[in-house]
Amino acid sequence: MRPEKVFAAQQIGKLIEESGSLILTSFGGLDSAKMTRLRRTIREKAGRYFVVKNRLLAIAAREHGLDGLCALLKGQVGVVFGGDDWLGTLKTITDFAKQNEELKVLGGVCESKVRTAQEMALLSALPPREVVAGQFIGTLVSPLSEFVQVLGEPVRSLVLVLGSPGRSPRAGAQEGKDSPGSQEGN
Repeated sequence: MRPEKVFAAQQIGKLIEESGSLILTSFGGLDSAKMTRLRRTIREKAGRYFVVKNRLLAIAAREHGLDGLCALLKGQVGVVFGGDDWLGTLKTITDFAKQNEELKVLGGVCESKVRTAQEMALLSALPPREVVAGQFIGTLVSPLSEFVQVLGEPVRSLVLVLGSPGRSPRAGAQEGKDSPGSQEGN
């Protein structure tokens, strides 16, 4: 293989190492304006989108133990190297693909495992990290707040009893019967 091809495969390998995740897309038929918009959208999520030769990507994938990735490399393939929030990047690509039929997610790598298009679709349906964290915190806090409320109930009852000197709870009930608005037998 020519030295420039070896160098290109090494650069792709470095991107695989640095990102830890990648998403393969088929972009056949996507015009340049849509491609520019796609790249800009991915860049906003700290990802990078490259069109690479399948052969060079296959070489880099094999060198990094991702042999299963080679089966997904057919046709025009674009590679998204995800940033820290690869799931957010995947959601962005999936949303873009819903609006643009020419773009399809072929599969990818996340958490050092090759994933199929179906697995990537399932992952993209997960709620964002912030939502999951909020739900988790809510689940932790809910029993604690109820516990605090239960602990505070005797104190609240005591304050109510002490707050009405000379009045017993029964006296309040008797006054309600004798009031002019509560006449029986009308």
